[in-house]
Amino acid sequence: MNKERTKEIIELVQPFGTRYLNEELIACSIRLCIALGKNRKLLITRGKKEIWAASIVYVIARANFLFDKENENFLTADVICDFFGTNKTTTANKATVIEKTLNISLADKKFCTNEIIESLSFVVTKGGFLLPKKEVETKIESLVDEVVYEMADEEESREIEQFMAEKKKQEEAAAQAKKERRAEINQEIAEKKRKKKEEEQVKKHGQQLKLW
Repeated sequence: MNKERTKEIIELVQPFGTRYLNEELIACSIRLCIALGKNRKLLITRGKKEIWAASIVYVIARANFLFDKENENFLTADVICDFFGTNKTTTANKATVIEKTLNISLADKKFCTNEIIESLSFVVTKGGFLLPKKEVETKIESLVDEVVYEMADEEESREIEQFMAEKKKQEEAAAQAKKERRAEINQEIAEKKRKKKEEEQVKKHGQQLKLW
């Protein structure tokens, strides 16, 4: 029974992932579905499968900072709940229960992307300082780049400059894609608000006609 229900929930989560998430985040969501299906404290056979699906996505979104507008996969609770047709408070509460039951913490390797895990990983220096692993690697990479420039001849320098220019171009393209994605989500949210407002006006107008 649990396997069948797990499959049903995964089938709800996947279309959402295809629309709003990347492959790594989809994998994290499915992994969480399977983990819940095996958990004996939380019975996924109880309650609506839509609420389970929405709550699972909510947990992954929170664990991977998707509610942060700077995230390229930026989401809002409204986007999640509107997609699955669930209540925001109910979904958030269920997500909290899932997190506590499965002990999901920051940089959880099972349910976070490599980028998040790396950004929340730290290194202790010889001097006893605690530094972000990513920052240390960036500094080392920077030092290596400087050494390479110093040792390179004119032709190699040109190749390195071309490589760096291409790298910058790719970063700018990624930033533009992120900007366009955020604008798309904002447009969807605005459109839903507009439709909701129109529905409220139509309803209000209908009530006024009944009074007359």
